[in-house]
Amino acid sequence: MRLATRLAGIELSDWRGQRVRLGSFWEDRPIVLVFIRHFG
Repeated sequence: MRLATRLAGIELSDWRGQRVRLGSFWEDRPIVLVFIRHFG
């Protein structure tokens, strides 16, 4: 199974606190996904 397929169903909170399914970002076009860890 492709990594994108496995990640598509994961939900995270956006900057407004609303739940967003990761797969919704790459349904129409490719994306670059970057996670930044916040310290402090």
